[in-house]
Amino acid sequence: MTQLQKEPRSNGSRRPRPLTRRLVAALSCCLVGVAAVSACGDGDGSGEAESATSTSSTPTIVVTSSEPATDTPLEADTSEPAYAEESEADEDSYATDSETESGDEDDVPEDGSGVPHGEWTGTAQVTVDFADPGCAADSRSYALPATLIIDEPVGTEGNSFHLSWASDDQTADGAFGVTSAQSGTDTVDGESVEIAYWSLTDDGDGSFSGQLTDTAAAAGASLNLLFVPKPLFQCGTYTSFPYGMNTDTTIEGSITDDSASVTLSGTTVDGTRSFRVEWS
Repeated sequence: MTQLQKEPRSNGSRRPRPLTRRLVAALSCCLVGVAAVSACGDGDGSGEAESATSTSSTPTIVVTSSEPATDTPLEADTSEPAYAEESEADEDSYATDSETESGDEDDVPEDGSGVPHGEWTGTAQVTVDFADPGCAADSRSYALPATLIIDEPVGTEGNSFHLSWASDDQTADGAFGVTSAQSGTDTVDGESVEIAYWSLTDDGDGSFSGQLTDTAAAAGASLNLLFVPKPLFQCGTYTSFPYGMNTDTTIEGSITDDSASVTLSGTTVDGTRSFRVEWS
């Protein structure tokens, strides 16, 4: 068995122990490494680090700065032309719509038919032929001032225009009255009265024709009448009497703004009188 003996220490010089030398060497290496790192920091590495720091800080300044507000005029410059174009387009569209509406109004006739509306006066020539039972045939002629009125349809009238034609004097022999329809209120019960007497058509150029389709005799509302002589006694003492026009009665005419030509012909309801009224 080997025994280790301590060496005597000398006061003159001491040798470090092996462990102490290792620690010293390790410390020296650490110091050398620190010095190397410091040297690297003082060289190119330091410049890169500072550059990185500077680069990372610059975007922060750009983002947080108020410089984007200076872009507002550019956005305004971009939007102004677009606003002007939209405004011009709207104005053009409005002008087009106005022209279209104006054109449509010009194409629409003033009334729903080709027959001019208005009032015409003249002299009607009335001829009545009759033969009462047991009496000789007779014929009477009359010339009476009359007025023709063409207007808008009344109430529920189905014609494209309303016609009214009558002698100015409704009590004279030969007096007559023609109306295409009536709309009103019954004075007895207050009910609405709508009667279409005539069916009228026109060619769109001022000419028209029609036929009496409802006498309204059953309702006591006959308005298409002819006043002609009727004997009070057998074959004598004639007096003017209203006869209702029958449904075989027809009318035709041609009307311009300045003139009117109308012919009415038919028979009375009782079949004893035939008549013809001409106006030209």
